[in-house]
Amino acid sequence: MILHYVCNIVRFKKWKILMLIGVCALVSRVNVILQSLYPSITQLTELPKCPACYGVSACHDIHKIDLIWDDINAIISHLFGVKNVFFGTYNQTKVVLKKLAHSSELEAFDITLCDILHLGYPCSVFIPLDRYTAQFYDLIRKAITSDFSKDDTSRLRLCPTLSHLDDLFYNVHLNNKHINPTQYLINLWTLVSINPEPLILQILPAENGWPVPKYYGACGRIIVEEYVGLPLADYYDKSWIQRIKIASSLLNAAYMFTFKDKNFGFYLTDVSADNIAVDNENVAKFIDLENIIIVDKNVSQEDEPKGWQKIHKNTMHFDFPNLNCFSYSAEDICNHYLSDHNYYAICQLLLNAENQNPFFGEFLHDIPTNIEQQYPDIQYLLRQCAIPDSKNSRIFFGQQLKILLDTILKEYLNVMQHEIS
Repeated sequence: MILHYVCNIVRFKKWKILMLIGVCALVSRVNVILQSLYPSITQLTELPKCPACYGVSACHDIHKIDLIWDDINAIISHLFGVKNVFFGTYNQTKVVLKKLAHSSELEAFDITLCDILHLGYPCSVFIPLDRYTAQFYDLIRKAITSDFSKDDTSRLRLCPTLSHLDDLFYNVHLNNKHINPTQYLINLWTLVSINPEPLILQILPAENGWPVPKYYGACGRIIVEEYVGLPLADYYDKSWIQRIKIASSLLNAAYMFTFKDKNFGFYLTDVSADNIAVDNENVAKFIDLENIIIVDKNVSQEDEPKGWQKIHKNTMHFDFPNLNCFSYSAEDICNHYLSDHNYYAICQLLLNAENQNPFFGEFLHDIPTNIEQQYPDIQYLLRQCAIPDSKNSRIFFGQQLKILLDTILKEYLNVMQHEIS
């Protein structure tokens, strides 16, 4: 009888133990699922991957950022999105957090890194890296000067030479002057290999008036930047007056990227209504700077390509008149000290008479009749800016169009102020 009683106790405790184990396993599984759905800031940073990361300048404040998971779209974007973009708040200000690439792209980069270090994948980056300094510097140069004759996957290109590479990266060097030189080079190579956007945000800082988001820094494999506002695609049905103010800022951006810096011209090669955001003052800013061509304006005479002194005109629309897409020749842009490419890109957004897809054009659709009557040149300037006659300058018409839009806007504001008073 006593033995039977003892067996029952053991059997009972055994089931309790099994049940406890089962509950713990279930909780653990749920926790794993929740972590995949709602990753923490620590998970996103992947700090153990450093120095093969974007930097650590924002790590001291990264814990102060609260991720926003207030709707199903945020979760879907995380699980299935291509760009790995997240939203959060920092000091009551909305910010954007970017992984800069899809998870599969980051894994491919890790494999490449292991190959360079002659280690099997997965490899640990916690190894002496000083001996690789020169190698990573060469890799950086190679990554931004791919051969035109081959399949070019460069996201950042400096051309036609690398003579002033250090001048281009001056702000980046300044922001990272306290970092170990080898670690800095590996951070730099990681960015030019995966996505150079953080470099561009430092080369063209928003604080100096460039039409880009403010850059807060990086922590591991995530960067933090200003949330500008809704994408340009959300403004196609806004009032015409609101749209001309945005259009004027777009034309101003084309001027700035082309002319503002006396040493370099910056040509955006992935311009679309989804890659531009509009702030609360109706100013357009470029939020996806992954693909860019930078032309050194001060090359030596012996390094000047043939035709260097001529202004490059994008004539791809003449070669493919029925092709409603964004087309350009990187080689042609690089072989001229000045290109009208940025005006081509912006004016394609403002007007593309052959294309009814708002992601490619027609931003200034439905011009009010009274505006057309008072300013009969507006349609002509729009067409010449987007698809100029072969003898005319797109840059000239783009600048004239901006002046006209600003005049219309100024007159409208004067009328509104007069009516209020």
